[in-house]
Amino acid sequence: MQSSVRVLVAIASLALGVVGVSAPAFAAAAGGDRPDGTVTVGASDGGSTGAHSGSGTGQGAGGGGTSPWQCIYTKLVLNDEGGIAPGGPTPGSWYSVTCTDRQTGASTTQTEWISSRAATVNPGVDPFAVALRAENSLRLPRPTTYINPPGVSVVNLSVWLWIDSGIWHPYAVTATVGAVGATAVATPVSVTWSTGDGQAITCHGPGTAFDPGRSPLQQSTGCFHIYANSSAGQPSPDGNPNDAAFTVSATVNWAVSWSAQGATGGGSLPPLTTSSSTAMRVEQVQSVNSYGLSS
Repeated sequence: MQSSVRVLVAIASLALGVVGVSAPAFAAAAGGDRPDGTVTVGASDGGSTGAHSGSGTGQGAGGGGTSPWQCIYTKLVLNDEGGIAPGGPTPGSWYSVTCTDRQTGASTTQTEWISSRAATVNPGVDPFAVALRAENSLRLPRPTTYINPPGVSVVNLSVWLWIDSGIWHPYAVTATVGAVGATAVATPVSVTWSTGDGQAITCHGPGTAFDPGRSPLQQSTGCFHIYANSSAGQPSPDGNPNDAAFTVSATVNWAVSWSAQGATGGGSLPPLTTSSSTAMRVEQVQSVNSYGLSS
């Protein structure tokens, strides 16, 4: 009977080597809406990623760079008894691969089937580490926020919320190290709105744009907020207390997946977010009661 002990194996002892990678983007790098692209790094995986060109393709030089990331393998002996990964090459083994930032302590773990052939043909290259490099190279757009009524609303009025729907599509980047490639794909899944009054709303989509050319009774949205109180007493963008406003922020939540080329691997990567904010002034409307007079 095979031992149930999970053996911690350093990468060097697996003839795979220690792979250093750039830090994964737990919060997406800002920089506007960039097209999909490819990032190539040297076989040593020691270089820094090159800047994206206008076409979204970056070229990085290998060697000479530094990285705080290190990946450690834990061989999952019991998992091997369950068989290989669907479509996976043999021989090989299941491993729990943990990549840790030695500076901050942040880490992420992925279970991978690694073939013996991959370890022989591509020594020192882990597709999961390459996938982290690809994710770090993603340039996701900040959302452009829209509110109706724009700028100023009143208490108890439904306020429409939406972002630019043009960013609502997947973004992909491929990184390569030697013969191993990994593609990271970020897909928007929801928008979380912080309305500034202590409330948060999650909309599963960019929201519906308000059409000022149509009657409000002829259109509807599932992404809205109703303020119960005015913004009096809130910070003022211009310092004038009469312009006190709530800070409304929209955060796009991105799910990230990855697939490997030239090796076996794939799965999920840490989620990413991009956000932007705007000011919303909410006023309290005073009503005047009318009383009927009797003669």
